[in-house]
Amino acid sequence: MNKINREDLKILIIDDEKGIRDLLNYELGSQGYTVLSAKDGDEGLEMLKQNNIQLVISDVKMPKMDGIRMLEEAKKINPDIEVIMATGYGTIETAVQSMKIGAYDFIQKPFNIDEILLLIEKALEKAELKSLIALYETSKAIFSAVKLDDLLPNLIQLSIKLLKADDVSIMLFGEDKKLYIAASHGLNDEVKKGVRLEIGERVAGKVVEWKEPCIISGPLVNDSRFSDIKGRDEIKSSIILPLISKKNVIGVLCASRTGSDMIFNNADQRYANIFASQISQAIENAQLYKQLENKIEALNDAYSKLSEMQTELVQAEKLAAIGELASGVAHELNNPLTVVIGLVQLMLEEQGIPDEKKMDLETIKEQAERCRRIILNLLQFSRKHETQKALVDIESIIEKSLELVEYDLKTSGLIIERAFGSSEKTVEADPFQIQQVFLNIINNAFHASKDVKEPKLIIKTRKIGNRLQVSFADNGTGIPEDIIKRVFDPFFTTKDVNKGTGLGLSISYGIIKEHGGDIYVQSEVGKGSTFFIDLPCHGSKTEESHKEEKKERV
Repeated sequence: MNKINREDLKILIIDDEKGIRDLLNYELGSQGYTVLSAKDGDEGLEMLKQNNIQLVISDVKMPKMDGIRMLEEAKKINPDIEVIMATGYGTIETAVQSMKIGAYDFIQKPFNIDEILLLIEKALEKAELKSLIALYETSKAIFSAVKLDDLLPNLIQLSIKLLKADDVSIMLFGEDKKLYIAASHGLNDEVKKGVRLEIGERVAGKVVEWKEPCIISGPLVNDSRFSDIKGRDEIKSSIILPLISKKNVIGVLCASRTGSDMIFNNADQRYANIFASQISQAIENAQLYKQLENKIEALNDAYSKLSEMQTELVQAEKLAAIGELASGVAHELNNPLTVVIGLVQLMLEEQGIPDEKKMDLETIKEQAERCRRIILNLLQFSRKHETQKALVDIESIIEKSLELVEYDLKTSGLIIERAFGSSEKTVEADPFQIQQVFLNIINNAFHASKDVKEPKLIIKTRKIGNRLQVSFADNGTGIPEDIIKRVFDPFFTTKDVNKGTGLGLSISYGIIKEHGGDIYVQSEVGKGSTFFIDLPCHGSKTEESHKEEKKERV
């Protein structure tokens, strides 16, 4: 016990004999203990309620309330208090009964003063051990949580239990470098929301400034350190401890007693300091864990963006390479194809050509024309056209695109459903290029749904942030997962031979990207595909808003 200042330890003597009280008061006081005394059980219990007492020495036979009853009531007030029972009329039954209720030991009168001093030492050592075990168990509980949101409520409950407090709060520094209440018990929400303290402001701010724990007993107005601060009248005693990690204050632990008259003393502060040190380390670990989580999240986000940029770069490189190849090949093939088509046309104009030969010539002409269309697409693909942008109504372009394929839609039975849900319809775009994109997607839906019993295409518009999204959802065959990433590659097509060039979606991709937008597809085999086109609304910041809006995609 030499590590503990005996003046911080209060011993209560309860005995109806004044001589016993005076003897123990003198002897224990000379040993450095703070001694209180009461002449009966009632008076002793009142002292227990008003003082932080570590040990009670009580007579068994007393008027009004005997020692056994007093022991029972004392354990209700403070279950951890150590009690030594003393009597000159003791029996085995009385001793057993006392021990069952929770007495530390039983001593017969008259007792030797050295005997009683030794017994007190052992009882206080037991109390010290119990406190250390409580700190150990608390330590295990504290470090079992690594997330701050899980840790703080645990710390509050442990503080209430260990410090025997009625209300507790943990204050940490926010981004504004001010103290805020991160977790609490016994405070209402309005109080918690309204607290933002500078260093040196109010009690908690001063404790941060001093970097020293502080015990307050009674009203703040009676404490010269805080006489200018208005306090809460219901608080009987408080202990405020700075939470220090690596010599830096990271917050404050505030514990108050409102329902109990017991005041915090230096012994309480000793254990509270150890507890505060554990809290500081646990909070710092949780904050470091949170920082690590944020960094991992940022790295994942950066990796995702990098992968996306890499995909777009690969796509752009493909388009550039195909464009260069297409430009050269198209010019080389155009002239001989013109000659072939011209000669076939002249031969078809001759008289008396057999029907069989005429059919062959028609086939040659048809295939040559198809080659010429492919070449025209290649040239369009390879040339950098100047985009003629204007403010256009996107729904109007959708309607004009549908008008151009009205006959095919009617003959195929493809049902068009419109779900135009956005009040914002205007975008800055080249209407002819956007129409080309829409036509290509509509034609693809037409081909994908031709074998479906009730083919349907749902065209929807909606605003997401600063973007107008147009989606085309068909109920066709769908696109297998292993090839969906290739649908925007040049010359890639899922259509039958002679039914497509594989350039439509590549050209559409280039057009939408040139408009500062995005085009992508979601599909499920057997259920259909949905193509999404995101275009910046008029006056929007395309790049900044685009990053956030991708998270909202369907």
